[in-house]
Amino acid sequence: MNITRRGFVLGSATGLISTAYSRAERLPHTPPDVSGLFTLGVASGDPHASGVVLWTRIAPEPLADSQLKDAVPVNWAVSRSASMREPSASGTTLARPGSSHCVHVEAEGLAPDTEYFYQFEALGEQSRVGRTRTLPSPGTPADTYSIAVVSCQDYSAGYFAAYRDIVSRNPDLILHLGDYIYETGGGNVRSYPVDEAMTLADYRAFHAQTRLDPDLQNAHAQFPWMLIWDDHEVVNDWGPEHFLPSSRNRKISHQQFLQRKEAALQAYLEYMPIRRSRRDRAGTTQIHDRTVIGNLIELNRLDTRSFRHPPVCELDANKYFEPCDQARDPSRSLLGDSQETWLRRGFGQSGATWNCLVQSSLMAPLDKSAGPAIRYEADSWDNYSAGRDRITDMITEKEIQNAISIGGNIHAFYAGVMFDRQRGAAGNPVLTELVTTSVTASGGGEERFADIHGRLDENPGIQYFDNRYRGYSLLIITPASITALLRVVDDIENSNADVRTLAKLSISSGRRGVRSESESMGYVKRAV
Repeated sequence: MNITRRGFVLGSATGLISTAYSRAERLPHTPPDVSGLFTLGVASGDPHASGVVLWTRIAPEPLADSQLKDAVPVNWAVSRSASMREPSASGTTLARPGSSHCVHVEAEGLAPDTEYFYQFEALGEQSRVGRTRTLPSPGTPADTYSIAVVSCQDYSAGYFAAYRDIVSRNPDLILHLGDYIYETGGGNVRSYPVDEAMTLADYRAFHAQTRLDPDLQNAHAQFPWMLIWDDHEVVNDWGPEHFLPSSRNRKISHQQFLQRKEAALQAYLEYMPIRRSRRDRAGTTQIHDRTVIGNLIELNRLDTRSFRHPPVCELDANKYFEPCDQARDPSRSLLGDSQETWLRRGFGQSGATWNCLVQSSLMAPLDKSAGPAIRYEADSWDNYSAGRDRITDMITEKEIQNAISIGGNIHAFYAGVMFDRQRGAAGNPVLTELVTTSVTASGGGEERFADIHGRLDENPGIQYFDNRYRGYSLLIITPASITALLRVVDDIENSNADVRTLAKLSISSGRRGVRSESESMGYVKRAV
């Protein structure tokens, strides 16, 4: 059943604005309506040239798992105008109890590279108006594109002032690299509903609590998002059949872990604006995907969790290991055979200027031990060095230009290069890495900063490292360069904290490595 245009006309009586917005403008910041049906706001994601996913949840009691007994019809509409008077697309869907009354609408038939507005209506109530944008068609000229890159937002550790700043910067897209929630409350600023999420109801409540943050909710309403998951959406350092618990995780059996993982991933897929082809393909989830934005950038979003082999070598109390033959076993993979094949066949084939691996973590080796000993983190690419070598070999063999890895997870800003495996640091770099810091999760402070900067010669790929600040990275992408503004929050315990630029790094097309365009204590002047 389609909505009639008359039924979806929204005038001033609804409290909504009635003028259209240009690309440079934003909708007003609308605080969460904790007394209505749309308490968790609206969101859009997985945009392409002719469509986008729209999301909301019917949640009169947002932290409750079972609140409405029956399915609820939800009307939706997409318009070129914020007044919603002339819908470009519209329809009706159902918010079902089995999905915690979350709604995913795949709005199709839209024009490329175009700003749209959208709204939901259910049980006589209307949601706020959201804003989104389709992508430029693959291969079409694109002069500039901006992406806000975020990672590791522990709700309990602080406020999301970074998202308030993102909204003020008005990017084209928000790219989330995982740890959207944390399975335990490790901070002392805000509380999760329970100490540690274990059940489907727990994980749903953690997502709902996080989405009630007004700055996060507003960022979802203002821009399309692309997302991948990392570990804390489920449990620390997980793989398909294992996890490496932290001191905050309770001891559970293998069967309990598998049940927990299933519940956590279900909740994540319910709450994220992700299209059905990524949420459910023949009964299995395929979160990895490839998106091409005009002729400018190819984004290969990777799933570094679902297919990885268990870690090998002897692990110490910090889950560090000394390299052993098993870590170099070519049969082992972080991505799994199928995903590696998919990546190898498609990476760099779009003709875009910039070819990006989008993943949850750092890719280059990072030695954790001072002196001649070498110790790596078991959960990192260093425990899967043969699979990493296959990727760098592919880049070299295909002569892929402007290969970039975009990552998160390490709670630090990092920039550097990956070298070819034959000659290591004496050889040629094959790709450039940009890693963003955490939104709120702790980064280790001055002690970690001094440790890494005291051992730069042991990690020759590092060009920039600073773990002392929370924030995000804003990438401004043109055919000639990628500029990364490292934006930092002065005080994550203050929801109104100032946000400033810590450093400005740039990558020139045709060259590997970064250069600094600003003074920063974290920058290492190293020729590449």
